[in-house]
Amino acid sequence: MNKEFIEDNLVIRPFRQSDISTIFFLIRRLAIEQGKLYEFKNDPDNFKNIFSNSPLSINSILAEYSGTAIGICLYFFSFSTWRGETGIYIQDLFVESQYRKNKIGKKLIHRAMIEGSNKGATYLRLAVNSQNKTAKSFYSGLGLTAIPNDLIYAAYGQTFKKLRD
Repeated sequence: MNKEFIEDNLVIRPFRQSDISTIFFLIRRLAIEQGKLYEFKNDPDNFKNIFSNSPLSINSILAEYSGTAIGICLYFFSFSTWRGETGIYIQDLFVESQYRKNKIGKKLIHRAMIEGSNKGATYLRLAVNSQNKTAKSFYSGLGLTAIPNDLIYAAYGQTFKKLRD
């Protein structure tokens, strides 16, 4: 734990519409930290549109320390046809590096799980870059298990358009 970290200065809360630019900033910080800013194609106006007008149920939990946003857990609801249950899928989890080791990531996930459970969610899923040893260790330490036979496939850009058309 950070010597200067004072637990009473930490607030974990659901996002408000007024937080959308902050959410954009934190997700962009995640891309920078992972050295993948070149893959980050979103912009603030698109974020505002998606969070304000989207039929998707995109949710976010923010961590604030002394009034400054320092972490985010962005998630949405999913459904397992095999399990017959609703769950939450964590799309992004990020805590500013100087605040790690204070269990903020765990608290963000916990709050997302509480919010999800209040709407019927019974499970949690997320994906991790297979090379991200720190994240894999973090999630394993929380009790999450890797699903060895699952492999994520994706279609973006021209591939998506080709398949769609």
